[in-house]
Amino acid sequence: TINSSNPMQLTTFQPAVAVGEPRWYVANLFRVLVSNEQTDGAYSLLEMTLRQGFEPPAHFHEREDEAFCVLEGRMRFYLDGEEFVANAGEAVFLPRLVPHSFRVDTMTARVLLLLTPGEFARFFINVSEEAPAYVLPAIPQGPPPPHVLDAIRAESAAFGIQYV
Repeated sequence: TINSSNPMQLTTFQPAVAVGEPRWYVANLFRVLVSNEQTDGAYSLLEMTLRQGFEPPAHFHEREDEAFCVLEGRMRFYLDGEEFVANAGEAVFLPRLVPHSFRVDTMTARVLLLLTPGEFARFFINVSEEAPAYVLPAIPQGPPPPHVLDAIRAESAAFGIQYV
């Protein structure tokens, strides 16, 4: 955590009970490693396992920057009309207000996702469900059910995500 009386003094911490618990987001898996609350809103850090074929459409964020560090697999990012490939060990920065999307080129990709400021992690929590273990959910048959899409639309609007 950050020591508010001395911001330069950092200490390591173990995730709180709610932090680190596995969650399913559509066909993907994630857990919060560092929460918005633990950094006084500065950032959140998520570990995600993303499945090919279940990526979001092109969009931009009004308030947040995102940085993806690919740990396993290969991803293709589209940022303001340009294409970037990221292999394991590489990172991509997606600034706020710039349209972007991504595609998982391998069957899955495991990433660290840094969100600044950190409140955006709540989007993923709000549109996901608890997973019984840190394993991918079964592959959905067909598109997400209407109630899931409605929740994603509502949370997107609340968090300033604009689809393009």
